[in-house]
Amino acid sequence: MFGLFGKNSVALQLIRDSQSIIRSDETAYADSHLSKISEIASSSIQHALNKPDIKTTKGDKTPRWLKEAHHDARKRNDQAALSGTTLAIIFLRAQELGNLAQPACDAIDEFIARWPVVEKSSAQASEEKTLDE
Repeated sequence: MFGLFGKNSVALQLIRDSQSIIRSDETAYADSHLSKISEIASSSIQHALNKPDIKTTKGDKTPRWLKEAHHDARKRNDQAALSGTTLAIIFLRAQELGNLAQPACDAIDEFIARWPVVEKSSAQASEEKTLDE
């Protein structure tokens, strides 16, 4: 229905959104929070790519579980999960558009590479578990 012009517009929006989210998160949050965002985005992307979801809506191949995770993060006001799932959704939608939206995928890949998952020591993990209970 929208043809090439519509796809180009969507691609440009995905590129702008990915850059905006990354820029604002890197400005606002500490390294540990950015690593958490990166971990959520990376694991969500890998899970979606490795295990395609047959329960998607017509025209939108974003997995239902990812949309639900995004909605849940918004309800809980979990900013790391919200940013991570948003970046994963943008990545998957940009990948569907191919070369038009490749800069969005590249920006997200670069973000994930810049903020690798930090392994926690056993003391940190047990302390966080105690705080969560």
